[in-house]
Amino acid sequence: MDGNGGGWQIIEEGSYKLSVHQCGTFEFFDEALAPIEYALSRNPLGFPAVPGFPNIHRAKTKLRVFAQVVIPSYRLWFRVNAETKCVHKLYIEIAPPGDMAFGESLCDKDDDIPF
Repeated sequence: MDGNGGGWQIIEEGSYKLSVHQCGTFEFFDEALAPIEYALSRNPLGFPAVPGFPNIHRAKTKLRVFAQVVIPSYRLWFRVNAETKCVHKLYIEIAPPGDMAFGESLCDKDDDIPF
């Protein structure tokens, strides 16, 4: 059994770490991605696959606004190896305006996150 309580192992590739740095530092970055991180360790294959790219999936958070704080919508690209139960985070970006959805809180029950 691994450190995820039997779930999938999550690996941050160098490309992911670089893309996090390029997103800048946002106060709520980790909190905004926490539901996706949890879902990746439990059911990464529940996220939509990217057409034409085998084993590549994409997850997306929603744009959130709290008082004067705006948390942008992020898109996370990751590769899934079902054989080894590994999820490789490849890249994260701030979603373009036309691809952002709006959420009421950091843990919106209507998020498209497959728990």
